[in-house]
Amino acid sequence: MHRYFLKEYGSWGVMTMAYLTGLVAAPQVNMKAFAGFFALAFLINAKQAATIWMRTAAEKGIAPGIIFAIQILIASALLFPLYQQYDFLSLLPFAVFPASYLLSLKVFGEHAIITEVLGFVLLSLAALAAKAIVGSGLDTNLFIVIAVFFVAGVFRVRIQLRKKIRYRVVMFCYVGVAAGFFYLMGYRTVLLLPLVDNLVFALTLYRVGLQATGWIEMAKGFAFLLLIAAFGY
Repeated sequence: MHRYFLKEYGSWGVMTMAYLTGLVAAPQVNMKAFAGFFALAFLINAKQAATIWMRTAAEKGIAPGIIFAIQILIASALLFPLYQQYDFLSLLPFAVFPASYLLSLKVFGEHAIITEVLGFVLLSLAALAAKAIVGSGLDTNLFIVIAVFFVAGVFRVRIQLRKKIRYRVVMFCYVGVAAGFFYLMGYRTVLLLPLVDNLVFALTLYRVGLQATGWIEMAKGFAFLLLIAAFGY
């Protein structure tokens, strides 16, 4: 069964940070928050079974398909408080994100940049779910702010793995556009302060291992959480 455990620790870290940020923005915590966290954990882990299912021949794909379905059903049951508080139509627009990710995963593969970007956007929904499930409303602005911040990590890792000039240019453009977008939308640009590391890395390509990069990204996520706690968004 260990092959069905998702070993993408960066994904787990982003989901956890996004969820905690949602609770900080709420700001309240109750038993529903714990149920919501476990529900999202099942949903994220279901990606592993989904990937195996897509790569397996039809006659041998029954087991991963069943495991994928079971995890989705468990997550859906744990998210029942969310369905009680919000009507189907208000939740339906957010279904486009998991649908888009699964489609991209199938068409382009899990390592395509569009798939990775959509994956981080999907993980950012954890913040919206956290705030909503404790009864503080569906906050689209919070979701946008968190998605913009964490998607920068996709390009940060791309630069480290490929070291191509185009990704370094994209990183500078992304942070610049993100800052302009925050300003125009009235979001607090100070929240993007941790992304200074992305710019420094894109400029200097300072030497650091992938494991250390993971910890750096976690530290930046925690700094982002503290900035939201201090300044709002």
